[in-house]
Amino acid sequence: MKNNTLHTIPKGTIFIQPHSDDMVMSSYFLMKKEILPRPYYLLTVFGQSNWINPIKKRGRLYAQKIDGAEVTRLRKTEDEKFAKSLNLTLLFFNLEDCLLRNKEVYYQMNKKLDMDLVKEVKAVIYASIKKYKAENIVTPFPSGRRQHYDHRIVREAVRLLPATLCNRFFIDDIPYSRVTNPNKFSLHLFAQTKVDGINEKFRSMKIYDSQMCKLFFDQVEKITKENQKDERLFVFNNR
Repeated sequence: MKNNTLHTIPKGTIFIQPHSDDMVMSSYFLMKKEILPRPYYLLTVFGQSNWINPIKKRGRLYAQKIDGAEVTRLRKTEDEKFAKSLNLTLLFFNLEDCLLRNKEVYYQMNKKLDMDLVKEVKAVIYASIKKYKAENIVTPFPSGRRQHYDHRIVREAVRLLPATLCNRFFIDDIPYSRVTNPNKFSLHLFAQTKVDGINEKFRSMKIYDSQMCKLFFDQVEKITKENQKDERLFVFNNR
């Protein structure tokens, strides 16, 4: 990792994932190697969903017409298993994901954000920071041509938090994109850690059995190679 003195960073870190499975793909080794100080919390924002991997849906494990309540239960169970594997405290919120809210998922990078939803997400994050006295937060930073709408909502909510509230850290938005030009977004690299073995990450990704598909594994491997086998942590230049 880069030469940053982590002993000077305040304690307590909340890893904020828009959906169940986002953090295992983007920051598994950052969490495992404790690049930021513990205790660790895993905050899932959009817990309600009716999406599972379509191939799994046609298989024997899941019913053909599985409903949203069952999918949400599956996702929470998978989050609990992943959180337990890395000694994280799960904070699971039942906000509806983009597919439930809009009957489709938006990936257009310039689509106007629902600022009422941004404020609601901001309130959830703010309350969690205060309740658990966490002084660091980590969340994906969408930056590619395809940007998941929910990920953009969370990024904007984090951006609007008071700068003095906590340290705000960002990670590559894997499997969708990587930050190719940090300066463009007023970011700089704070720390990085090696992916010691892609298969170890893949094993943890398989905890999210209802959601993982071949595309996700392929994208994680591709972006890991592009990042020189690093998981990266960014901060705003003016943090």
